Amino acid sequence: MSYDSHLQQLDALLVETKSLWQPEPFKTARPEWCDQYPELTRALLALDEDSVNLYGSDHSALITFLSAYLPALSAIPTLIELPGNEQRQHELIEPQLHAGIPGRKWSQIKSLYACIANPQLAITEWCGGKGYLGRLLSGRWQQPVTTLEYNRDLVDSGRKLAGKYNVDQQFKAVDVLNDPVSDYLKDHHPIALHACGDLHRELVKQIIETKTPSFTIVPCCYHLGRDREYRPFSSGLKLQLSREALRLAVNETVTANNREIEKRSREMAYQLGFQQLREAISGNADYISFNPVPKTWLKENFASYCKKLCAREGVPLPAKVEWERWQVRGEQRRFEVKRLQLLRQCFKRALELWLIMDMVAHFEDHGYSVNVSLFCERTLTPRNIVIEGKR
Repeated sequence: MSYDSHLQQLDALLVETKSLWQPEPFKTARPEWCDQYPELTRALLALDEDSVNLYGSDHSALITFLSAYLPALSAIPTLIELPGNEQRQHELIEPQLHAGIPGRKWSQIKSLYACIANPQLAITEWCGGKGYLGRLLSGRWQQPVTTLEYNRDLVDSGRKLAGKYNVDQQFKAVDVLNDPVSDYLKDHHPIALHACGDLHRELVKQIIETKTPSFTIVPCCYHLGRDREYRPFSSGLKLQLSREALRLAVNETVTANNREIEKRSREMAYQLGFQQLREAISGNADYISFNPVPKTWLKENFASYCKKLCAREGVPLPAKVEWERWQVRGEQRRFEVKRLQLLRQCFKRALELWLIMDMVAHFEDHGYSVNVSLFCERTLTPRNIVIEGKR
């Protein structure tokens, strides 16, 4: 299947099924599909905790379960399948090229390095932080590396590391969204590992404008950007996405440990309990969002959390509140949300592939030969798709 055909099929699927994945059970207690598919709703709400955790981490098992109630979903596995990237045999990498790099980040860098070839060009590390990836590439490929980074503290740290380990790597404090960057792309090979949202989208635009000879991009955090609505690179697509809808593509817990999962579960229950309380006080059943709270609030009991949040949000508390009742209501809603949102999660990879293929089709329209593959397992990072291209 060509990448353009892949994009068109994903576009058709996501448009046809948007009533299933656009509603958020966190905001709407019973999305309309619950009435349309009562058997599915009952089956989801009957799941025990082990099954919820299984389906939350095993996408194939989730689709198999849901397809018994919605057969059309059986088309998803084919549409989200990507080939693994052929990795070189294990190389002994000098300690100075990975000294000080955190374990998971180093594993991601090492996996990406193992499946990309030396482009025989100077390297531009796009939004590279302390230049961890660039240090490895400069040392192993013997190519000059320029690391672009907005945060000056990271730039200073990166320069010190490059000097300490004697690699051919320079750092530039650059705002890639506003500063001129063409000189870093012409006759260079840009590499972006997990550049977020507008940062990788800007790289796509700049590569085409400067006719960059080749590139490697690993996109991340598609929802981060200035626009409230996603603007596709390709014309003729029917799917329209808000920033909130884009969050679904990165809604993952596969790399979270048990402690993080427990914290998120507690936070969700507190949020939902507060929402129930505010709804009862105001008489307004519409979901009202609020800014994140300090993490220290989540270490306190539910009553203290709500009192502080009510004070911040201007919600007048009655003289007497049955805190235990609202905490139980929050736990009940959390129980339901975790199960009902499994249907949304079934579409997250398809949505991510739609975003990937939108970029790929745009590159192909401008004369690039493109390859899309997986550079590591999802357990290492769910954002494991690499786009490689050359003119």
